[in-house]
Amino acid sequence: MHDHDLRADRRLEYGNMLKARGDLDGAVSLYGETLALAPQWAEAHFALAEVLEQLNRHQDACAHYTDYLRHAETDVLGAEIRLALLGAAPVPAVLPEPYVRTLFDQYADRFDEALVTKLEYRAPYLLRDAVDRARPAQPGGDRVLDLGCGTGLAGEAFRYRASWLAGVDLSPGMVGMAARKAIYDDLREAEAIQALAEQTMRYDIVIAADVLVYMGDLVALFGAVRAALQPDGLFAFSLQRTEADNFVLGRECRYSHHPDYIRQLAEDAGMSVLALDPAVCRLEAGKAVPGMIGVLQRTAATSDDADVVPAISDAAGRPRGH
Repeated sequence: MHDHDLRADRRLEYGNMLKARGDLDGAVSLYGETLALAPQWAEAHFALAEVLEQLNRHQDACAHYTDYLRHAETDVLGAEIRLALLGAAPVPAVLPEPYVRTLFDQYADRFDEALVTKLEYRAPYLLRDAVDRARPAQPGGDRVLDLGCGTGLAGEAFRYRASWLAGVDLSPGMVGMAARKAIYDDLREAEAIQALAEQTMRYDIVIAADVLVYMGDLVALFGAVRAALQPDGLFAFSLQRTEADNFVLGRECRYSHHPDYIRQLAEDAGMSVLALDPAVCRLEAGKAVPGMIGVLQRTAATSDDADVVPAISDAAGRPRGH
């Protein structure tokens, strides 16, 4: 743990200033002085590792990412991911929860503007259009679950056809921002698979906009989604696309998936592919990111279909928020 030595604090601050100015060698020197004064300060190890990585001193960077993991209580900065990208650790099946939660908590208050304005994020409306093509809205409305709801962008896109709209997100900051929009009938903080397992009703539509990019291995998620759907329910999601492997972790710390991997998972989970179309859901550094929009339908009837829990009455007051 950091002992709050003011000399170490100042050196870390000056190191950050030099890094921001592009003086990476100077930053390395000051981060080194910081750690000489506070050798167990996890964040200082991470800061030094980042700059060493930028200088292509990968072995030294890995050593300090490892030191960060040794001294940090949880990996909120994503050192495990950095080690994997440098080939010094296995690629994780999903990104660490503390990292994702912290990332989006820090991002929550500027999320909508950054994503929609700067990155031209359009996944919610691409998903809405794909679902509308697959199945028109039911006269009484659909029960919709928004996985990884963030600030509610996808909820806004689907509210028009929802008789009941629930939202789930790992980040309390994001849940708080979504609650301000007052569009959800139920809103809670939880990890996606855990939330699906705890559902007390079956849904007509489960949506996951820009969520699967933080999960590599999707086997457990697909199974959990299927269990939360009505027998003919729809699962609509956006992905980044790769042709290299089942899934790969990119330098931007987001996963891309192969279309054939998604098709196989759908079949294994008892869902049919209604759509799996190329799409551009966002930009990255000003360039279009190859993506996909998928719509699956739960098909294979099994004995657990008899256990469907009735939906909450459409007459229930809304929106309740969080």
